[in-house]
Amino acid sequence: MTQLAKYFRLTRDASLPLYQQIQDNIIQLVDSGLLSAGDSLPAERLLSEIYGVNRMTVRQAIEGLVQKGWIERRHGAGSFIARQQPVQQFTPTVIGFSQRMREAGMDPSSRLLHREIITPEPLIAHRLGIEPDSPVIVLKRLRLVNQEPLMIETSYLSQAMFPGLMHADLEGESLYRILQHDYGMTVYETEHTMEPTLPNAFEAHHLGVALNLPAMLVRVVAYSVDRLPLEMSKAIVRGDRCRYFFRVHTRIPIME
Repeated sequence: MTQLAKYFRLTRDASLPLYQQIQDNIIQLVDSGLLSAGDSLPAERLLSEIYGVNRMTVRQAIEGLVQKGWIERRHGAGSFIARQQPVQQFTPTVIGFSQRMREAGMDPSSRLLHREIITPEPLIAHRLGIEPDSPVIVLKRLRLVNQEPLMIETSYLSQAMFPGLMHADLEGESLYRILQHDYGMTVYETEHTMEPTLPNAFEAHHLGVALNLPAMLVRVVAYSVDRLPLEMSKAIVRGDRCRYFFRVHTRIPIME
């Protein structure tokens, strides 16, 4: 657990309450495999020191994760990562937002909200397979369908791998098409995790929805054909304008 301490980090996103930043961080540690079912969490006192917040904030975050099924408390032993429900795998035939929307007969577009170069949080560097001090390009885009806001997507990509993205036309061209055309990197496979959430004030404003409107948080890691991580992203998708369809095949008869 000592080696993992560097991954317990807040995003310092002023639009998110501190307890929610803690929850998001722990969930991402589980999603990335850095924390597994049965792993113990540091005591609340230690977590408050690591995160730089008071113990009540840590307690609020932990209690929320207990209610959501991410953490379980064991009397006299502490808090542990709970066994997660199986994640259903699905394989869309089309990768990429713009292409999926066009295949459905809709008109996709993007509006660039923010672009900068950062020193990544350890978890982001881990997911991208780069050194912790390697600069990362952050792209925050409002994705629209038929001119209606649908989701806010934040992408993280290695600057060393894709230096020209700081000047690329990300409103008039698909990001994945740029990666393929300009860098010879084709997104071959993506891993998705999805969970319900509520938008923060920034997200609700740009999506044009109420703060209490349910939304979907979608995290994606995109890989090349040889499993090289190309992009890590998270998207807040409007709950009133999205629907996810899964088709599951089995070779074994399903018994009721």
